Amino acid sequence: MIDHVSLITGNEGKAREYAALLGIEVKAVKEDLIEIQSLDVEKVVRRKAEDAYSKLHSPVLVDDTGLTLSAWNGLPGALVAWFLDSVGAQGLLDMAASVTDRTATVTTALGYADADGVRVFTGTLQGVLTTERRGQGGFGYDSIFAPDGGNLTFAEMTSDQKNAISHRRLAVDALRQGLGL
Repeated sequence: MIDHVSLITGNEGKAREYAALLGIEVKAVKEDLIEIQSLDVEKVVRRKAEDAYSKLHSPVLVDDTGLTLSAWNGLPGALVAWFLDSVGAQGLLDMAASVTDRTATVTTALGYADADGVRVFTGTLQGVLTTERRGQGGFGYDSIFAPDGGNLTFAEMTSDQKNAISHRRLAVDALRQGLGL
């Protein structure tokens, strides 16, 4: 059983969030990693975890998240951050303005690597891409994604509401089970 891990991120807050979710020490480590360009978050995370372990030689955790719109056959997927950097959440909505099937999926993949290799754990949540931005909270696509089972976007939820059902939470739960935490 592990009692600590290095999370590859420049965000101390993310490390604290993972520490609370996992119940172990999580140290934020800023490291430039090879990030392949793929729609598949699992492939991206597997490669990042391999690279991170080869640099640190100690247990590491990396993450990546993707949003897919059913009508777009997997786009933007793991490239959603690039889409958001280029056109923003409103730009995504503008590009999808004529789309009638607005079903969407968000997936977080967590890659854990140690001396035994890389393991990838995922959490996936179904929902819809809204037709307008809603809510003030969150970040990224939170204002344009509403999970199934309700009508609120992530940006309209409290942090506790979002964290109770989110794709990140599901991925962390899978990691905890897979690593016996």
